[in-house]
Amino acid sequence: MSIRLLEIHLEVADLERSRAFYAAWLPHERIVEWHDRSAVAFVLTDGTAFGLWATGKTGLYGGRGGSHVHYALQTDPADYDAMRQQLVNLGVEVTNHTWPGGHRSLYFMDPDGHQGELMTTDWLGLFPTSD
Repeated sequence: MSIRLLEIHLEVADLERSRAFYAAWLPHERIVEWHDRSAVAFVLTDGTAFGLWATGKTGLYGGRGGSHVHYALQTDPADYDAMRQQLVNLGVEVTNHTWPGGHRSLYFMDPDGHQGELMTTDWLGLFPTSD
């Protein structure tokens, strides 16, 4: 059996401000915009959707975007420094963290106070054995 994360949506106060921020930093294949302009989704290269929903928007069956979310994205270690520099160039304060085994993460706050993390491995690489 296989499963993967397909989408995540953040609630944002200013959709255009957040759209500009993520468009400048987040590598994506395309941007899908809702017909009523209440939300956008950045479609990543693996088909995952990283969505931004205007405050108060509800989706199908009463779904809501998350507020004050921590999310983590994985990047190739070779791309880590360039993606970090893009955040710095956007005026974002970045905190670096090195995990046991040498894997790296950076942490930052987006314009709406969501905590983003960029990691050079996945959880199987971070925790290779179970307890």
